Amino acid sequence: MKELDRRLRAYGLSSMPEPDESKIKDTIVNARKSYDEAVEKIQVTYFDFLYDQTRYIRKRWWSLQFFLLFLAGWYVRSVEDVWKIRSMFGIAAPLFVVMVIPELWKNRSANAMEVEGAACFSIRQIYSARLLAFAAVDGVFLSLFTAALSMTGKVIIWEIIVQFFLPMTVTCCICFRGLCGRRAVSEYTACVLSLLWAVVWMLVILNDNVYRTVSVPVWTGICGMAAAYLTYTVKRMLRESLWAVEACSRESLWAVEACNRESP
Repeated sequence: MKELDRRLRAYGLSSMPEPDESKIKDTIVNARKSYDEAVEKIQVTYFDFLYDQTRYIRKRWWSLQFFLLFLAGWYVRSVEDVWKIRSMFGIAAPLFVVMVIPELWKNRSANAMEVEGAACFSIRQIYSARLLAFAAVDGVFLSLFTAALSMTGKVIIWEIIVQFFLPMTVTCCICFRGLCGRRAVSEYTACVLSLLWAVVWMLVILNDNVYRTVSVPVWTGICGMAAAYLTYTVKRMLRESLWAVEACSRESLWAVEACNRESP
């Protein structure tokens, strides 16, 4: 048996296969034909696709987001100091967005971008469904959070918008801008940038002279510009999601070529 294995290995090393280019082209054509036929047979509505993508999202991040907002609301009801409330908003808003990062970066951290890029549904469709799922659930959480804080009478709506929604929106811009594109960053870099922004925002919001110098219309305009840029970053992320797949493909190709060069 050992002699047979030795001969098989020797034969494998001595014989070099000569691929037939015409056969390879025929295989590609047949594979594309089979793929198109399989896609035509798939009858999946967008809501079914959205539901399937929602099932893939780990629910612990939504639980943590809800728990964070619950603690923030309880803290506002318990304290009277305006500075403490501002500090809490400045910390909670970026953290609320940072909890989304592990889930949105999951396919990249698991090196699954190339696999998902070769699937029936594109990376753009997958990201769109996941973002829509997060937007729906987080929208419900934030609506309940805003309504509960407004009922306390300690903070008014525009203060919640400026002190919580504005830093949260800027954090979303940082994350979505770094998620996809030609210069995509890792999830750790996105977390660091988000925390640095939280520090900068804390320095601004806790400086009463700066905070009161900016009028309500100016704060409203800043919030509007942040929301507009967030819309731009999301559209650009979806438009340039193909770059991430191509980058993964190039890295895989380089790895294969390196292995071929190192092999005897």
